[in-house]
Amino acid sequence: MTDWLGNLQQSTFQGVNNITINYCVMAQSQPSPAIIMVSGRSESYLKYQALINEFYEMGYSVYMHDHRGQGLSQRLLTDTHKGHVEKFSDYVDDLAMFIDSIVIPMKHTDHVVFSHSMGGLIATRYLQTKRNRIHKLILSSPMYGVILPAPKKVVQCITNIVMWLDELLKREPSYTLGGKPYRELSFEENQLTQDSLRYETFRTLYRENPQLQLGSPTYLWLKTSLNACQQSIVQTNRIMIQTLLLQAGEDTIVDNDAQNEFAANMSPDLITKVDIDTAKHELFFEVDDIRTQAMAQVRNFLPK
Repeated sequence: MTDWLGNLQQSTFQGVNNITINYCVMAQSQPSPAIIMVSGRSESYLKYQALINEFYEMGYSVYMHDHRGQGLSQRLLTDTHKGHVEKFSDYVDDLAMFIDSIVIPMKHTDHVVFSHSMGGLIATRYLQTKRNRIHKLILSSPMYGVILPAPKKVVQCITNIVMWLDELLKREPSYTLGGKPYRELSFEENQLTQDSLRYETFRTLYRENPQLQLGSPTYLWLKTSLNACQQSIVQTNRIMIQTLLLQAGEDTIVDNDAQNEFAANMSPDLITKVDIDTAKHELFFEVDDIRTQAMAQVRNFLPK
């Protein structure tokens, strides 16, 4: 890991239902625009050190929190490896609290949201449902749909049955079918990136900080997330700010067709969609050629 380039501050706030949420801030010493980074499922702000440094070098104050149930934030179940949330709106409400109580009081010149995967869905629902002061939105491989192992109706049926059994047997929410605790996949098995060095850096971070490790999601996470995906597309016209959507052409985790539908529903003068054909899911942890393309799009899109 490289050094943090700015004066990194780490703290916590109490989210919905008094869940402790960890966050970091790297603030400029002079008045500046702000970037609010919203991570994907199973991630932590510690994973984004290089990108936080890069935005800081560009003159932005950077803010990022770890979602409830993952990263350094409070876990929600006895099995701390289960990726879980009671309601998807809890993620959205936590983000709103973070922005309103920690970012806005700093009186920045602009507020930009940079989001990845599940974070893209959280940011979208935030903008669709909350009063806000966000000027621009960046979506990296946003999760408007999930690539499922079976037809959606079959998955929904299994989900309802398992959740009914969980409630009947008074047991913790179950992992999705085939789900398991954190397991360190080999580079060859991974669906995230084609860059072996960045992949190993990510895995080393989680190996050395086991509190960051998260396994498969629960059925309740899946159900509430799929509902949020559907709502995000139905309410696309509520996004009224300039939006950059970066699509990974070789994504096998989120549904690019759902991203295309979202972009098609937006006003053409508000959406810029860029398809990076050869990229896997994590554009900003990809090989240099792909990452450079993605970063160039971001730099061009950010307020000048």
